[in-house]
Amino acid sequence: MEGIFERISQWTGRWRSQLPARDTIIGKESLRTPPTNQQGMVTMEYKIDESNLISTQEWSTEIIKHVLKLGRDIKERPGRYHDALKRKSLCMYFFNPSLRTRNSFEVGINQMGGHGVFIDAKTSWLGQGSESVKDTASVLSRYHDLIAIRMFPNIVNWEWMKCNTQLRAFAKYSSVPVINMEDDLFHPCQGLTDAFTIKERLKRFQGRKIAITWAYHPKPLPMAVPDSILLISTRLGMDVTFTRPDANFDLDDGIMELAEKNAKISGGTFEISSNMLEACEGADVVYVKSWGSKNFYGDPRPEKKLRIQYRTPANNWMLDERKMDATGKEAIFMHCLPVRRNIVVTDEVMDGEKSVVYDQAENRMHVQKAIMKFLGDQDS
Repeated sequence: MEGIFERISQWTGRWRSQLPARDTIIGKESLRTPPTNQQGMVTMEYKIDESNLISTQEWSTEIIKHVLKLGRDIKERPGRYHDALKRKSLCMYFFNPSLRTRNSFEVGINQMGGHGVFIDAKTSWLGQGSESVKDTASVLSRYHDLIAIRMFPNIVNWEWMKCNTQLRAFAKYSSVPVINMEDDLFHPCQGLTDAFTIKERLKRFQGRKIAITWAYHPKPLPMAVPDSILLISTRLGMDVTFTRPDANFDLDDGIMELAEKNAKISGGTFEISSNMLEACEGADVVYVKSWGSKNFYGDPRPEKKLRIQYRTPANNWMLDERKMDATGKEAIFMHCLPVRRNIVVTDEVMDGEKSVVYDQAENRMHVQKAIMKFLGDQDS
């Protein structure tokens, strides 16, 4: 677990040392130098933290399973939880657009007796570069019981890990739990929902094969979703095949190393493939998602030359019926949505009997109810 979080810490230190006197999003008072060792390397530790949800990797497997079980009970017996968050408020701070995330959180807390407040970065001082994270988090956490934040890489000009760093700054200065609604590195709510949906359909994780596969998309997309499904599936003991056309589309080295370690600890397996059809053979789950090359992060023009070769008739990295027909009898197709039909995946697969994408989207609400209740109860 140390690898990726040490990289985050090291990157944070380098980024902070290069900042001008005033950054456009984080104020000066939140930019404290992290601890270093005698060699000057950052040694900030990222331990298990169940008082926030920044990534599922920072939750124990016991808590992950507890929240998944709670989500199932909430889905099956919603009446028991009508007042579970009575008079509690959730601040939903969006720096980027949202359909499923905003609706599932806002409806979810309403159905549990609480209230969601939407904040658009365009209409807040922090979003305009006029207030610090420290001041914003300190004040908002006096109004609200929970704070949830979404921030995509385009907001920080594609500076690697900067969004995740800012989420951690929010958690540092907030006196209430902070929930990551997706940053540049993790989408833990989606990852937990994916695990919930797999368990709901297939009843168990151990011994189940999941193919997490790249697909062509006209644009290089962030890596938060593939990072999150890769990490949680390897932690829960699944047999994971990570599939991409070539090593240019590997995820961050730290994420890949962490997935391998997770699999060894959980009793699952982790392998890498460059053939989508072979990866789908016998799979119980096919999870398709596109992402950009780490080698050209934030630089779409040269990156496009890499990906365009996988949109040819002879080498088309799109999930179609032929590939899904190679899967197991009980297999399911998953995608986090939104998706470009007939580019990432065909209509036939999206609308086919193996598709669970709408169940998956619905489950966002049930799982996020469980997340809010778990974190909200801690703060009571």
